[in-house]
Amino acid sequence: MLKDRLSPADEAVRDEEMQETLAACPRILDLIARGPQGAPDAEAAIYLRSPLDPNPVVISNDHLMGCIKAAENYFRGQGIGKDDAVAVLVPACPATVVAIFGAAACGVAEPLNLLFTREAIVAQLNAIKAKLLLAPPPGMPGGLYERVEGLQREVPSLRRIVIVPLDGSIAFDGELLRPDPAWRDDYGKSKDMSEADRVAVMLPTGGTTGHPKVARLTNRAMVASTVSSRMALDFHRGERAMITMPLFHVGGLFCTTANCLSAGTTIFIPGPAGARDPSLITHFWKIVEKYRVNISGNVPTTLGALADIPVADSDISTLRVTATGASICPPEIERRYLATWGGACIQQLYGMTELAGAITHDVHGVKPRAESVGTRNPLVELAILDGGKLHTGPWPSPVGELLTRGPQVFAGYVDKKQTEEAFRDGWLRTGDICRIDADGFVYILGRAKDVIIRGGHNIDPRAIEDAALGFPGVALAAAVGRPDSYAGEVPMLFVSAQPGAHIDPNALAAFVQDNILEPPARPRVVSVIPEMPVTPVGKIFKPKLREIAAGEAARELLAREGLSGVSVEAITDPSRGLYLSVSAPADKAETAERLLKKFPVKVELRS
Repeated sequence: MLKDRLSPADEAVRDEEMQETLAACPRILDLIARGPQGAPDAEAAIYLRSPLDPNPVVISNDHLMGCIKAAENYFRGQGIGKDDAVAVLVPACPATVVAIFGAAACGVAEPLNLLFTREAIVAQLNAIKAKLLLAPPPGMPGGLYERVEGLQREVPSLRRIVIVPLDGSIAFDGELLRPDPAWRDDYGKSKDMSEADRVAVMLPTGGTTGHPKVARLTNRAMVASTVSSRMALDFHRGERAMITMPLFHVGGLFCTTANCLSAGTTIFIPGPAGARDPSLITHFWKIVEKYRVNISGNVPTTLGALADIPVADSDISTLRVTATGASICPPEIERRYLATWGGACIQQLYGMTELAGAITHDVHGVKPRAESVGTRNPLVELAILDGGKLHTGPWPSPVGELLTRGPQVFAGYVDKKQTEEAFRDGWLRTGDICRIDADGFVYILGRAKDVIIRGGHNIDPRAIEDAALGFPGVALAAAVGRPDSYAGEVPMLFVSAQPGAHIDPNALAAFVQDNILEPPARPRVVSVIPEMPVTPVGKIFKPKLREIAAGEAARELLAREGLSGVSVEAITDPSRGLYLSVSAPADKAETAERLLKKFPVKVELRS
């Protein structure tokens, strides 16, 4: 029988275990070596070159860890020291895992977002003064090598680009790494506690263009996050966990991959593209059956897609855990996924890059609460900022911004000004609006920046989105603020359809109107779009939707006023935010600018 909550005694035991682990494992390498040391010949990783690969690559614990040590030796030979950065622009495969942890052992690893433009890659590499860049061979899907070819001319610190294969072999520049057995005497046995505070991984947190925002993660933060996920999800030896989130994201790197290694759980990588590969979604349940997968973790948008794939005659009885994070899972997507899977519940977690993973989890053996993201992880402290006052318990709390502190918190951004803005009196500001109930369960109500403010009335977009997801055929829903000359902004709803479904926008609009009790929250405009824009990890990308909404609103306003011949484009710039770029004939420019300035959006006239 599931518990209703963890008791204070349970929490104390978890806190003590975390303290002991942090004292015993000053490096992330010391933690991940624990699983392999207990079973050197067991499977560490199973890798499919594509989701339907008939001949998977199987790598033992001893081989994988030996290659990590060999990678560390390689990087040292390239002059990489404790403060030197190695950037990794390689999709998920065994060599990527080896490269990231090998670089973290001797220097600083920075896995890069695979959707970065060349401009963004240059900005990132210059921000961290990268000495090496790892990339796939020329001619691979996605053109990653072609995107960085000749980059040394734009990044003065960059010494060379190292080629890493995607075929399952573990090699740098065509030379297979020879596993170094010294890992058994090094990893897991460090006594150098100064390593705990060393930044060993950096991760990008912003968009996919320029203006880098890079989080600096210490060994302590990574160890704490990884142990928290292992405790909550109960990863253990002999199981298989499917890795579908990218390794440049904390969900893929620490909540799953490092978690698996530390627990002796086999990493199952069903292709380098992960959940972005349509064939994985199409064949997901058959793959679970064939490889006897026990644990799966996916973002809510992927769960929504999987809910539309029939299980049919697939035997998926081995799948005991489905975890989700990166964004809050709407109740309707959870209902649909559970109906397809047949499991009892989805285990939600909440975190961010700056926390090296999650700070709350639904815990194995504890009954989840509807729409909650679970309770605090060991040694995590939570606070609610409401009206300038900081509430640190006892709970329940008022609604406000969630703040946190503890061992999982990062060491700040590369940019010191960004770091100063992220903290308040030693507490990290998450930017998420939440409440905490009397038993410590956390409920994320939305991003502070996502709140729609209609004439001074604060509107939670989730209320609109949850209503829309109840309409037949809706796969994904997102509500954003649409600029309005009278109310400042009004809600606009975007939806995409499930495969084969047709959605009548008028019928959907009427349905949503009937199912939202708060009149100001009823969307002014409903738009059915062919495909919902998402980030590389599968979150709905609302900045793009805000651009669409702002551009439409601006053009409609100009049309109502009879102003033709004016071109308007809505653009989101990382440093300037959303603005309207306007091109107009000289005799209409002043009028266009005056009209558009009725919106709460910056206006820039193009010559």
